[in-house]
Amino acid sequence: MLHKYLVIVCLSTFPFISSLSGDFVFDDTEAILNNKDVVSEAWMDPFYNDFWGTNIQSNLSHKSYRPLTILSYRINYILSGKNLIPLHFKITNLLCHTLCCILLFVVYQILSKRAGLLMDNNDSIDVGFLATVLFSVHPVHTETVCGVVGRADILSAISFILSFILYDKSIDSIKYTYLFLLTSVILAGVAMLFKENGITVLGYCVVYHIVIKYGYLKEKNIVLKKTHLTKSISVKTLAKIIIISIASVLLLYSRWLIMGEMKPVFKPTENPAAFATNLFTKVVTLKYIYFLNFLLLVWPQWLCYDWSMGCIPLIKSVFDYRILCIFLIYLFAILHVKAILNPRNNVASKRLTILAISLLIVPFLPAANILFPVGFVIAERILYLPSAGYCLLVAIGFSKLCCNPKSKLYKAGIGAYILLIIIYSLRSWQRAFDWQTEYNLFISGLAVCPLNAKVRYNVAKVADARRNTSWALSEYKEALRLYPEYYQASNNLGNLLKSQRQFNEAEFYLKKAISIKEDFPAAWMNLGIVLAKMKRYNESQHAYESALRYRRNYPNCLYNLGNLYLEMNETTAALESWLATINLNPKHTFAWTNLIAMLDNTGQTENALQIIPKALTELPNTPSLIFAIANIYGKVNEFRMAETYFKKAIHLFQHKVQPIHYANLGVLYHRWKKYDLAEQMYKRALEIDPEFKSAKKNLALLKK
Repeated sequence: MLHKYLVIVCLSTFPFISSLSGDFVFDDTEAILNNKDVVSEAWMDPFYNDFWGTNIQSNLSHKSYRPLTILSYRINYILSGKNLIPLHFKITNLLCHTLCCILLFVVYQILSKRAGLLMDNNDSIDVGFLATVLFSVHPVHTETVCGVVGRADILSAISFILSFILYDKSIDSIKYTYLFLLTSVILAGVAMLFKENGITVLGYCVVYHIVIKYGYLKEKNIVLKKTHLTKSISVKTLAKIIIISIASVLLLYSRWLIMGEMKPVFKPTENPAAFATNLFTKVVTLKYIYFLNFLLLVWPQWLCYDWSMGCIPLIKSVFDYRILCIFLIYLFAILHVKAILNPRNNVASKRLTILAISLLIVPFLPAANILFPVGFVIAERILYLPSAGYCLLVAIGFSKLCCNPKSKLYKAGIGAYILLIIIYSLRSWQRAFDWQTEYNLFISGLAVCPLNAKVRYNVAKVADARRNTSWALSEYKEALRLYPEYYQASNNLGNLLKSQRQFNEAEFYLKKAISIKEDFPAAWMNLGIVLAKMKRYNESQHAYESALRYRRNYPNCLYNLGNLYLEMNETTAALESWLATINLNPKHTFAWTNLIAMLDNTGQTENALQIIPKALTELPNTPSLIFAIANIYGKVNEFRMAETYFKKAIHLFQHKVQPIHYANLGVLYHRWKKYDLAEQMYKRALEIDPEFKSAKKNLALLKK
């Protein structure tokens, strides 16, 4: 048995290990980097907020309540020396996946034994082990294991499994049956606090108990012939089911109260099928999506991090060829029902098949858009636990085909199964590389969902980050072509055009974003910057004020408003805006730099000297700020202080050092009468830019 555990550990680790060197990607940014609950000192904060750090009872909340997952991130943060290090988070995910695989192997053994499969001459084929190795390497798990946000699904699955194991123990136990049952219910609640679908373990436990009950009694209680004993066991079973049902209702009601008795509000673009007004389109498209989910389990070639926004066009006609795929689901169901009802088939295999199908379906139900719409079309993370049922089905099928170890079919089957494991492992290894960086991830999405406006939008962002402006412009425009109401894409496109000094076109797209979503502060601010560049100062001021109306505490907007006041020669208003910026964001580099420079230029040197210590406390290693401070000390003849800060600034600028940095240090030495050093600095400035006028002029004066 030990060698099987070693195989599981190796297979669950190797395919995904290449992602460990990666970054935080996609949803990790909002859930970890931008989530104050991860780094907060208050351990109870995650219990009041949703997964993204917004108050759970707010209208703006996503209503995803996973406080224990957030606390696991905080533990990573603390153990990393209060640093958000991707490697540490990803290692934790990988270890959790390995633990989940080991526990799942235990569950498979329980299911096989309860179903009676281990007693029906199939001892040579360990169905549980075959299912576990398939689960360990399945490519659909790459998002869950390699994306740190996927930890919610893994921890929820671990709690699901532990809850089930304890429920199974409650069936055997006589003395501690209700203690095990209570602990199982508590673990179901814990699973729910890792991720919402964890509560489905209670539903699966009920199905499990019903399926194995009579077979269990037959095998374990052959000597029980008195009717009252049989009835007492039935009453006990019924009592457990009632307890599980009441616990489920109470947990769901508690969840409803925590949400502030409000359902999450999703947009039609996030899940178009669920919001379709035509009943035929809605039902048929949702069934087609079920087929695609199952297809990803069978042949996980088409993996994508996002399936929203037109990735799967709605089925609007009975002549759409995709309807044929829906019939494949019904065919799959009919064949399994027929096999289960066939009296000639092995009873143990039939029980195990029912349990496998239930493990596939029950955990998937919350994502099925049956009771309420969900905020996604397909999410590979959601398939983490349902895939356990699929893997068990595959293993059962293999055991039926290759039940005789002496046959040629057995050897061929073993070879085929090993080949499947290798193919899945290689696909997982390949997909893990996609999850190393956002660039790889977003580019990979284009091959699967070219009609997804969000995929195009994300590709445009990474193209812009790589300074491939033409590509970024093209992708933003394609995103808008696919979804004209995509106001975020309009804003980003306008912002990019602004950086290219194409102000008229930038104004068009920014105003388009505002026309779609009027309360969009970022678009108003960017419009203000564009209008200021076009010297339309009054319109620019109105745009900034509109941004501040929709987001009162908006430091970047206040900073840009200060720049506008400077352009309008309203220096007092500019200083007030920059001070307000610093009050909101004490580490706003540009606001500090502009504030100190303004005080210096307006002759308020004493005021500048007074705020320098506070500036250095907030930003001790910011080269632009330190350079401005060096200039001030130079003007008041504090030569040594000025020299220290000039040198520090130049060191911090490194490869971004400009000729003015050496030239100003040269001026300091010039005034300090250190002429040799002054000459060296002027020459260094001219090495960077031979036409730098001030350095050439001062060097000429030095030689006279």
